[in-house]
Amino acid sequence: MSSSKNQGASSKKNARPNPRNVITDLRFPNMRDLAEHLYFNAQEGIIWLGDQRMMLMQAQAFGALRQELVQSMGIEYARGVFTRLGYLTGTRNADLAIRTRTNGTQLDILAAGAQLHSLTGMVEVIPVCIEVDQAKGYLYGEFLWKHSIESDMHIMAEGVSSDPICWMEVGYSSGFLTRLMGKRVLVRETECSAMGDDVCRAIAKPVEEWDDPEEDLKYFQPRATDHRRPQPPSKAAQTTTLVPSPFGLGESNTSDLVLDRPVGNSASYHAVLHKILRVAGTNATVLMLGESGVGKTMFAHELHANSQRADCPFIEINCAAIPDQLIESELFGVQRGAFSGATEARPGRFEIAHGGTIFLDEIGTLSMTAQSKLLRVLQSGELERLGSTKTIKVNVRVIAATNEQLIDAVKEGRFRSDLFYRLNVFPITIDPLRKRKDDLPVLLEACLSKLTKLHGRQLTGITPRALQVLLDHQWPGNIREFENVIERAVILADDGEAIDLRHLAGIEQHTHERVGTVGWEDGGFIGIRLPEEPVASVGLGQQEKVSHDQLLAVARQALQRGPIDLGQIEEVYIEVAMELAANNISRAATTLGLTRAQLDYRLKKIQPPQQS
Repeated sequence: MSSSKNQGASSKKNARPNPRNVITDLRFPNMRDLAEHLYFNAQEGIIWLGDQRMMLMQAQAFGALRQELVQSMGIEYARGVFTRLGYLTGTRNADLAIRTRTNGTQLDILAAGAQLHSLTGMVEVIPVCIEVDQAKGYLYGEFLWKHSIESDMHIMAEGVSSDPICWMEVGYSSGFLTRLMGKRVLVRETECSAMGDDVCRAIAKPVEEWDDPEEDLKYFQPRATDHRRPQPPSKAAQTTTLVPSPFGLGESNTSDLVLDRPVGNSASYHAVLHKILRVAGTNATVLMLGESGVGKTMFAHELHANSQRADCPFIEINCAAIPDQLIESELFGVQRGAFSGATEARPGRFEIAHGGTIFLDEIGTLSMTAQSKLLRVLQSGELERLGSTKTIKVNVRVIAATNEQLIDAVKEGRFRSDLFYRLNVFPITIDPLRKRKDDLPVLLEACLSKLTKLHGRQLTGITPRALQVLLDHQWPGNIREFENVIERAVILADDGEAIDLRHLAGIEQHTHERVGTVGWEDGGFIGIRLPEEPVASVGLGQQEKVSHDQLLAVARQALQRGPIDLGQIEEVYIEVAMELAANNISRAATTLGLTRAQLDYRLKKIQPPQQS
């Protein structure tokens, strides 16, 4: 690796704030608590890690798959696939790490990300430097990656590379840290053993602290060009950013809403986006299904932007917002004298959308007469204005959307069955937000980015407990409700602070204690600095201490119930500390504020060795 990169990393380190808490315990927490979540059922052919089903794959098979993707689809496509695969795995492992180490230290949870990845045989992670200040939205991390399966397989198949190739590791680390921090974190590989460097080295920072994050973020999102449509895209599609990054950094050509383009990173989101990119290059009619507020309009805009009609009109109409007596004239136009007040001829939305796309939202509310005329347009591409007998030819692509089950409306006689089957050529179901919790951190960052600019606020991010409330909420109003809650929070928060519980008006809040998100110390700065040489074990932090007032409250409550044996209290606390530390004496000693020798002495007093 060139000296310029090393100097750049050094200058970044020198610019970091001084830590208020220096970590001196250099040992990884025991991995047993994570390993207990790995379950093999050989008889049924099932492997579980937590609540995620897993699979074993030979390293050579993984390398062959990777090589075939590179050779058949190109290195850009392959890099995107493996980066997104790693990102999804990282976010899921973060949830497992948080659940497993709910009672651990803040950085114990962070360490679990590295340990879970090594548990699955992907890589060994050695932290060089980790510094975090959650209140300021600050993170800086340096990591060494050893025995990377990606690097080893690439060298075996291709030899030395000219660029870093640990794509899954980059995606995994970015996803894990993004989930923990509640804001966008990008990990970049600065050295790679596949390039001939001594070791793979990665640096993690929030996206806004990188000079050119778009160079990496483009691989976190599938693109229309990935599908290699048989027909060439239009000129507009070639010159426009087709889809946004998963962190919401893409350009937009739609109205300036809070979220004007879909963003996310859940498996459900990617499934929908893949369908949209697959059908975008065709002229097929698309039916979008999903609850109110899930983002059907944004996905419709995305479909049009990636189509060959991208440089033609996109006309949006909410069928439920137009009275029944006016819907036909709005859709198909009106001829002069057709009814009282029609003093001049007026084209309808279909004529205006000629050559482009028309988006019919809430199509289930159309009257039976309007349904009949719409069916004719879909079948023949012809329409007649209201009050006219002249046939007008139109070339329009139809995207329809509804929040109800049209098949039920057909059975009830409220919707024409022949129109339903005409619309149901390519249905796309968009899951509600409560089933897309992996999208929430990304949606949050996109909303904050826009709303802080809109309202002139300078916020540092969101506190872990506030993020937990967002993750726990069921979001019956979906993205529309989410946008409103975040906008209120941005308005209520003061400059220089993070969004906290008091700012989240309008949603039900429950009291949680480190469940579902990492519990960084409020306003605290935590940092560790490790030697460059590999070490046997690395510790990752100190637990929050119970305050004197909290201890007084516990003691007062206990003594009010009757006499207490002080010796028994010590034994109980030691027993609980050992239980929470999975019988790791060093970790239990840290919890109790003792040295390992002091706790070991007390354990021997409590449980003296049996005489033979």
